[in-house]
Amino acid sequence: MKRTLFRSLFLALCLLLLAAGCAAAEEIDVDLSLESGFYADEMQLEITCNSNDVAIYYTADGSLPDEDALPYEGPILLSSTVNKPDILNKILDTNTEENKFEPWKDFPSAHVIRAAAIYPDGTVADTCAGTFFIGFDRQETYGDLAIVSLIMDEADLFDYNTGIYVLGATFAEWDAEQEEPYEAWQTQGNFSNRGKEWERPVVADFILENESFSQNMGVRIKGGTSRSAAQKSLRLIARDEYGKKSIKHALYPDNICEETGEILDRYKSVTLRNGGNDRDNTKIRDPYISRLSDGLEMEVAAVRPAVGFINGEYWGMYTLTEEFSDNYFQHHYGLDNENVMIMKNNELKDGDEEGIDEDLYWEMFDFILYEDMADPDIYAQASEMLDMKSFADYVAVALYIDNEDGIFQNNNWMMWRVRDTELSDHPLADGKWRMILFDTDYSSDVYGDGGSYSEDNISDPLFWAEYDEMHLAALVKSLMNNEDFVKELLLSMSDVRNLYFTKARAKTLLKEMTAQYQPYMDDTFLRFGPFWVAEWSLKNHYKDKLHQMDVYFQGRYDRFCDITAKAFGLDTPVNVNLKVSDGAKGSVVLNNRDDKAFSETLETKIFSEYAFTLTAVPADGATFKGWESNNKKVVFSDPTALTTQVTVTDSCAVTAVFE
Repeated sequence: MKRTLFRSLFLALCLLLLAAGCAAAEEIDVDLSLESGFYADEMQLEITCNSNDVAIYYTADGSLPDEDALPYEGPILLSSTVNKPDILNKILDTNTEENKFEPWKDFPSAHVIRAAAIYPDGTVADTCAGTFFIGFDRQETYGDLAIVSLIMDEADLFDYNTGIYVLGATFAEWDAEQEEPYEAWQTQGNFSNRGKEWERPVVADFILENESFSQNMGVRIKGGTSRSAAQKSLRLIARDEYGKKSIKHALYPDNICEETGEILDRYKSVTLRNGGNDRDNTKIRDPYISRLSDGLEMEVAAVRPAVGFINGEYWGMYTLTEEFSDNYFQHHYGLDNENVMIMKNNELKDGDEEGIDEDLYWEMFDFILYEDMADPDIYAQASEMLDMKSFADYVAVALYIDNEDGIFQNNNWMMWRVRDTELSDHPLADGKWRMILFDTDYSSDVYGDGGSYSEDNISDPLFWAEYDEMHLAALVKSLMNNEDFVKELLLSMSDVRNLYFTKARAKTLLKEMTAQYQPYMDDTFLRFGPFWVAEWSLKNHYKDKLHQMDVYFQGRYDRFCDITAKAFGLDTPVNVNLKVSDGAKGSVVLNNRDDKAFSETLETKIFSEYAFTLTAVPADGATFKGWESNNKKVVFSDPTALTTQVTVTDSCAVTAVFE
């Protein structure tokens, strides 16, 4: 009896193992023989599958293959795409009549092949897709720029009723209700709709310097008024329902994960950003400001230039921008994304939909707004709710760049915190709200000639303007009643100028980004307009806009501290040269900004009413001997300590002495 039972169990186990093996063998994989990319000559593309139980079908127009698609019967000849005619750029129902623009030339294009393995009952077992530029040299055409090719059903973009990219039915209904004339940027269309119901499936084909990969994702239109532009920002989202819940690739070679110290290789979503308010000018304002701000006490997105394609057709220059979500904080810091909340423009973006997280935000907001921030004990309590350094840095950048669509307009701001501080010992998991920088392109005289750098944009928002009780800038006004916050803000403002937006850094970065974008911008204007650029001023337009941006940031550096001092009623800022006796033997950190340690002379402007902090960092084998100055009026809290507080009243030089 026991032997029979044993034999039965053994047979059952064998059958289970056999079934598991069969199930594994039945996992269908369909593949393309070529990687997405650039090929000098025509190529033969093969589609392979590991099963004879399915038939292979493919399309060349971006649509998902079904049994009505082309049956795969042998290698597909991929001929030159150099003269491949454009079709999608003839679709003009993407913005208002006065802004419609039809290109008069064709652009570099590609074949897009989408294949599917399909069972006899019509069930799709597996799919794959690829983008193939034939007859082009990558370096000659786009250098090392990232290429993002979107492969999708054309109707999902351009159908009158359901297409997300067009004016469509939404516009017809909205326009019929308008009783007064409206501006083009106010137009509402299908592209204005938001939410999951206006997300469409897409294959995102990433062709990077060292790898190419495709991923099934969701795509939405993103942005505010820029949704009405011909070239729209496109948000790409990874979800389980599309196959993978994240992008597991290093999209940004210099984006370091704090948790591991290695290059970050996981993203929930990214955006192909069209430049927002700067889209018809330089396109680089927001990524430029983000990169200059990197290192300040707030979150800054990773960015890189990219060229977009839709179903093989050229879609212009974009900036591939990292997205902020609860997953961002999980991927960067190892925090539980279920424990992260994000507020955006006074609304919960990520977090507990039951309202608990919003309550935590409004608890902080109301406390700072209605309690007496001049009271040191009350301010100390507020500092446990809001990271004052992060908030001060955020306000300082907004003032420096003269952001006209940010915190002082109660728009385009985000802040985040963790809900339960017991779930992590990470320093950022302390329950304080911290700032996130994004959408900064309506700034730095974007619609002017750059000459507004000398204007006082500080007095009104900080001292004269009145804000309603739902306005984030009302917190700034309340905190300005506390002298410690005023000092924090002024130190942030001087640090932004002295360390992050210096003339040299601003000039060097502008030169670098110009080299990345400028060679490819003419085609973007010729593809999308505006017509007055494409037809009248193409030769000098981009160069002039870059120059105007340069004028602003170079001039702002010269004038910012003086404008600030006048607005705050301070004495004339003091010129202080911070020096290192021997750069090979050590460096200096100003105001605890460790990421901006310097070993050569740093020219600064300092507000004499407030002490600043210097920290000496000896190199291996070197010794710090103390602080010296050429001005006897300079006061050190301790001239021999590695870290000292310094007060100045006249122009001077301060030197860290190493031996």
